[in-house]
Amino acid sequence: MKYPHLPLVSIILPTHNRRYLLERSIQSVLDQTYPNWELHIIDDGSTDDTWSYLVSNLPIWKRQMIPIGRYKKSIQIHQTERNGVSSARNLGLEKTEGEWITLLDSDDEWFKEKLEKQIDYHLENPELFFSQTNEIWNKKGNILEPKGKYKKIPGRFLEQSLELCMVTCSSFIAHKQTLSQIGFFRPEMKTCEDYDLWNRILLSGFNIGLLEENLLIRFGGHDDQLSMQYKAIERFRLYSLLSIRNEMIFASGDGNQKKVENGIPMVTNQMDQILLRKAILNRLDTLFQGRLKRGKEIQFLTHIQTQVLENLKIPKKELLTLLDDSLF
Repeated sequence: MKYPHLPLVSIILPTHNRRYLLERSIQSVLDQTYPNWELHIIDDGSTDDTWSYLVSNLPIWKRQMIPIGRYKKSIQIHQTERNGVSSARNLGLEKTEGEWITLLDSDDEWFKEKLEKQIDYHLENPELFFSQTNEIWNKKGNILEPKGKYKKIPGRFLEQSLELCMVTCSSFIAHKQTLSQIGFFRPEMKTCEDYDLWNRILLSGFNIGLLEENLLIRFGGHDDQLSMQYKAIERFRLYSLLSIRNEMIFASGDGNQKKVENGIPMVTNQMDQILLRKAILNRLDTLFQGRLKRGKEIQFLTHIQTQVLENLKIPKKELLTLLDDSLF
């Protein structure tokens, strides 16, 4: 730590029925070398013994949090009805007091210097309001590093981000005030909510920095991962892109930019619009092919495609059909 003033970092950790994984992720927060943080754990309607585990262990964790000087460490636990990961994270964001926001999934683990090195990175690069770190993947004991198109890159990588989810929640950090002006997670999205946020950040003109050091272990392969719970996951990404399209192009009075509620505009230059349109049509084609193979009707997708090609706004009610599990 190189700086005399270290900002408060708020950590948001949502969980649902993951009592068996929580200890690892929480302990990785307690082990952080960074001295100034608050952890908000949101139990999103768990039906196992997650809540009783959190309540009974809170005094034990508090005894491990040794304050350093004027800095603080704290843990707060929150219990909600089952509303999904987006709403759980949004609740945590509303509760935070930190200047910086970071996210941690309940199946992931930070290296002990994660926060310290990432805050140092931002203090050295004050023009950046968002960043992530490199990571290691642990898939059922097999240790891997992202390669090829999955390898992380810094900057305003909009084209790559529209194709793949290029940011990892558990490695991400954001300047709270800037993130608040862009907007948080869409509560109606059960998965791919992070993909939606990264694209909105990039379309608002921001770079996302990269600390090129492995500071996170992502654990994969367990059955309760959100990406494994829903059919035709492309429909969630398509919903995101079409929602962004509506907000960028059709909510603007002058056709050039759209100001979100709190004031940061989404950039809508011609190249961005071309990239967005291409991504939408590619995802529509993927869904077409999948439904045709399974003998399912495609009329509602054809209707959406026609509206995109004719540059028409798509009503919210029609977009929500993409989130209807019964149709897939």
